[in-house]
Amino acid sequence: MNWSLEKRQNGIIILTILIILLAVSLSYGEEERKLKWGFSLLAGPNADFIHGRPTLTQLAFLPRIQYSLHRNWDFEFEGNFSYYGIKHEKNLYVLGVNTNILFRPLEGKGWKWFLIGGVGAGYNNSNGGIRYIGKSHVAGILHIGTGMNVSLRKRYLLRGEYRLEHISDPFNHDEGINTHCFLIGISY
Repeated sequence: MNWSLEKRQNGIIILTILIILLAVSLSYGEEERKLKWGFSLLAGPNADFIHGRPTLTQLAFLPRIQYSLHRNWDFEFEGNFSYYGIKHEKNLYVLGVNTNILFRPLEGKGWKWFLIGGVGAGYNNSNGGIRYIGKSHVAGILHIGTGMNVSLRKRYLLRGEYRLEHISDPFNHDEGINTHCFLIGISY
């Protein structure tokens, strides 16, 4: 009889531990989600217009998936659907993907300031028709910047951002194009 009483006590202890673990894991849902979705709209002029470059305007749609690596670090995959309107030359279209690292050193009630750096690759329609981009259809993209996320509701964030972006052909020596980009977006 003593043996079965011991088994019952062990069973009650194990069941109690499982209930506590289940309650803790369910309450974790109130914490910040690790995976976020979002998109941004980008617009900006070329960075070298002072030095005789053609007038240029960049427009883009950037859907993204953001994964929280740590309290202050995020990793993003970002689609890149860009249009470069170049005066007196062929317009450039880019279809690709970017990877970004975000570092959030400061935050307050309802806002988070971040630094961003990233690289990307994509297909472009240059084919030698744009003098600042090489002759292949491959585009290499580098960007750095800063921005802020502001809470709209419990799970929605408004994202404002500045990026300095460089695009060039990674297989040919070319000057590339630099743009000052301003983004506005939503994350959820």
